[in-house]
Amino acid sequence: MKKTASYLGILFILCFLLTGFSYAEENGINPQNQTLSKKELKKQKKLQKQFNKKKKDKDINIEDMKGYYGELPDISGDFSYKQQTSNTVKNTAKIPDDEDLESSNLKHAPTEDALFLDMIVKKEKSSNYLNDIQRTKFALTSLKKCIEENGNIQRFNGCVNMIDLYTKNLKTKYENKSESLKESYIDILSTNYHAKVLGNLMYNANYYSQYVPTTTGEYSKQNIDNEKEKLLNRINKTLFLINQEN
Repeated sequence: MKKTASYLGILFILCFLLTGFSYAEENGINPQNQTLSKKELKKQKKLQKQFNKKKKDKDINIEDMKGYYGELPDISGDFSYKQQTSNTVKNTAKIPDDEDLESSNLKHAPTEDALFLDMIVKKEKSSNYLNDIQRTKFALTSLKKCIEENGNIQRFNGCVNMIDLYTKNLKTKYENKSESLKESYIDILSTNYHAKVLGNLMYNANYYSQYVPTTTGEYSKQNIDNEKEKLLNRINKTLFLINQEN
């Protein structure tokens, strides 16, 4: 029995030692450290700590990383419809050349059709100013004809009064508006002024010719004819500017 007990004791000690060595190897414990001095043990721990630190720096810590880590999935197939749309736009956005137009079935614009010109080709509507100066144009044309035909003083002054009437209307409506800056507006007012001056001159010459000779001076026929020629040139210029407004 004593031998059996001693054998069992020795077997227990061996099992204990084997278990201890296995645990030391699994946890990185060197059994020889037990025989090392304190100084050597401290040095070995320091080296082990440095080694663990270097290993930790080399390892990637995913929790500390910002953003996405890893490979992105391929999602190009989900956007294939956009690529098709883009290609379609590029193809249809081509500017047609002469050959494309000739091969197409496009109809020519009916430019000789009055209905097309009135409805499709929108003409700019005449403004009120254009309508008003057209009336002045009629009066200026009448005065021009009177001068060219050497009309009498009554006819002359009748045309001048008509021009003055239309000119006053223009001044009342457009004096402080943008139309007053037009050259045609300014020229109409100037021509109207010189027409009235010549009308008064002709009236006075006719009146004073009964009492004094008017063969020379401002009331002479030659001077009045010169003034008529100047006024005729002014009228022609004004009519030209009015026509340019259309």
